[in-house]
Amino acid sequence: MPRLPPLPDLDFAELAPHSREHGDVYFSGDGLSEKREVFLRGCGLPEGWAGRDLFVAGELGFGTGLNLLALWDLWRRHRPSPSARLHLMSFEGALIPREHAARIHAAWPELAGLSAILRANWPDRAFGIQRIALPDGVTLTLAIGDVAEMLPQARMQADAWFLDGFAPAKNPAMWTPEVLAHVARMCAPGARAATYTVAGHVRRTLSELGFEVAKVAGHGRKKERLEARQAVGSDVRTQAPRRVAIIGAGVAGAWAARAFLDRGCKVDVYDRAATPASGASGNPLALMMPRLDAADGPTARALIAAWLFARRAWARAGDAAEQVSVGHLSRNPREEQRFAKIAADPPLDETLLIARPESLLHFGAMAIDPSRALPRLMDGATFHGGREISPGEELDADMIVVCAGMGAMAFGAPALEGRLGQVDFCADDGPASALADGGYAVRAFGRLVFGATFEAADGEPRVSEAARAHNLDVLTRLRPAFTPGELTSRAAIRATTQDRMPFAGAPLEREKAPDGTPAPSGRLRLIGGLGSRGFLWAPLLAELVASEAFGEPCPGEDRVAACVDPKRFHERALRRGN
Repeated sequence: MPRLPPLPDLDFAELAPHSREHGDVYFSGDGLSEKREVFLRGCGLPEGWAGRDLFVAGELGFGTGLNLLALWDLWRRHRPSPSARLHLMSFEGALIPREHAARIHAAWPELAGLSAILRANWPDRAFGIQRIALPDGVTLTLAIGDVAEMLPQARMQADAWFLDGFAPAKNPAMWTPEVLAHVARMCAPGARAATYTVAGHVRRTLSELGFEVAKVAGHGRKKERLEARQAVGSDVRTQAPRRVAIIGAGVAGAWAARAFLDRGCKVDVYDRAATPASGASGNPLALMMPRLDAADGPTARALIAAWLFARRAWARAGDAAEQVSVGHLSRNPREEQRFAKIAADPPLDETLLIARPESLLHFGAMAIDPSRALPRLMDGATFHGGREISPGEELDADMIVVCAGMGAMAFGAPALEGRLGQVDFCADDGPASALADGGYAVRAFGRLVFGATFEAADGEPRVSEAARAHNLDVLTRLRPAFTPGELTSRAAIRATTQDRMPFAGAPLEREKAPDGTPAPSGRLRLIGGLGSRGFLWAPLLAELVASEAFGEPCPGEDRVAACVDPKRFHERALRRGN
């Protein structure tokens, strides 16, 4: 199967867009009134979210995005409170292009403002799960791919379901017992479901899965439709934290602070340094760019998910982040082979990637000034500089998130390996640009930063002439015509794991922590092992931890979450009988 999702084959000859593949329309008559009647009213909205801090809806068939616009419009008019949050998790096999969405949405001028915002944040064409934050406390989590593959990869508890695939006779794969069983699995107690179809096998399957199903008056030319309520199930949502302590004020700690601040928490950030961004995250410039695998495995999906999320997230840094395109050059035959495989079967379209055997061109990367960006992310938190927190120390917090680099091992993190990374930099007022080939050279904000080394760490970080020579070789390869001015070196220790993937989540439960103190309680979470890609990974990892804490849909596939689970090393050891 190709790694790039298909585009729908649309016919606009009729009033509503028509899918040639499925032989069916995306909606009938006035699509907006249909969505409001069948799905919103059918799921008892807006009354269903009255008094709620969080409401989660699931959707089979994102289609034109019209359900989201109708739901968002209703939420704006009947939001339970200024801090209440709405999540829609939707599943789509073939995402329509942004320009088609504009053409379709133009039929409803009353939604023009919301449509413009949605189209400005339109999902990328890529398999997997993407999370997109919208105004008014609204979040879209979109799973793109075959529904039978993507539903098992999703984690959530929905309060409402919009079953809005093409008609069962036209698209039977969307209405199988297996698909509907996953709908039932991801229902909160009392969840409601609505659909325009009254097909007998759909009614029977929903009933067998514990739904109370009723036929009600239809809409437009449809005589009847279905409404259903899930009578079984248990609520697994835990009490959301109100006060969170973050240990570490590097890039992971800054994004963890931002994720919990956005959810209304009181956040305290502790760091042994007097100022944020003082350790491995404190280089004068950071380059946030992707790393693409040639194969479509869990690691490849995780890297793409991190990249797509980080591109949107770093806009929060404002003028402390500048968008650059990155030319990634192949250095050896092995790299050329990898690039050639990516070029032959790209995981992203030409808006994000131009792939050739000799190079990859990435659009939407970021040159970031950490000294300004990280404090900006932490705005609203209370920073406690010069405070080193030990595992046994009591903190006034409902949840503690450890983002302490190598220090995370004292809190139950998996074994970490320290890597000494040195960069060199000089003044350079040219336009923002970036090149990479294993090393990198990035120019922005009046300086050029290049390197970096990735050596085994021995003691405290220190700069060396050997490391500078290595970095100058990188600069000569990438920018042979450039003669640097006065150079400054900076070294820091990066924490990495044995499989070079980071971790985010709860630690392995132990009777005793590694330093002999009592084992961490269930309120402890870890983010770490980011290695040399902290600015790529940190936004998604923080979102994973915060979403789990608040009972929100997971922002990544189950296999992506498993890829970064801190307990994966222990589980691998058990499988090996070790």
